Amino acid sequence: MDNALMFFAKTETGLVRPSNQDMYRVVGEPPEVPSSFILADGMGGHANGRLAAELAVETVGEYLSEHLPADNVPETIMSILHDAIQKTNVRIYMESLDDEANFGMGTTLTMIVIYGESIYLAHVGDSRCYLLRDHELEQLTKDQNLAGELVSSGAITKEESRHHPNRNVLTQALGSASYLNPELLHLDRKHGDRLLLCSDGLHGPVPDHDIKNVLKKSKTPEAAASQLVDLAMAAGAPDNVTVMVVYSMGAK
Repeated sequence: MDNALMFFAKTETGLVRPSNQDMYRVVGEPPEVPSSFILADGMGGHANGRLAAELAVETVGEYLSEHLPADNVPETIMSILHDAIQKTNVRIYMESLDDEANFGMGTTLTMIVIYGESIYLAHVGDSRCYLLRDHELEQLTKDQNLAGELVSSGAITKEESRHHPNRNVLTQALGSASYLNPELLHLDRKHGDRLLLCSDGLHGPVPDHDIKNVLKKSKTPEAAASQLVDLAMAAGAPDNVTVMVVYSMGAK
């Protein structure tokens, strides 16, 4: 099947942060197969967080470019995504030890890889991937923070997690001395799928129902991305906001 995709990405510093620590990268722009979309939200001081995010999208992007096969082989691709995250985690951690100023830096990482028939997802941290399919919005990723764990256990609702005091305390991030347990997912791709990767600068201040409405009504990824960033800015934009919007025109 073809790899007909439309995509657009947009990032803004926001209204509070002094600099932008979000980074994104596209590897294999459509109609190339596969196409990979990578988003990272750095932390650890304005320079350190940006460096961690830059290392993440650069290292993962290079690894995917070198290792992803042309053919859609699920077991191989899932293994490559897992390895890409582990190798990137080690690189960021080692860089943090080389310079005292970078100690403790880290980053989230959320990425999707799209083949003709499939969507693959790999995720660490609290950035998100959403899928709009058949007019229904689904959050494909789980928030790897303390508030997200409370949601998973049923202790609080997803809506309550948006204002929970521990929503910014991550349980996993790249740059860790520990071996990571990334979230990995493989699903069939359908004609009309609309995918969104975003940092918490969007999903923090903007509720899911507003995100859903924008993705449903926007005819192009560019229109959707611009409207989503505008919503975050209108809500006070307390953090950097980055969105990557992908519309699937091919597949089943």
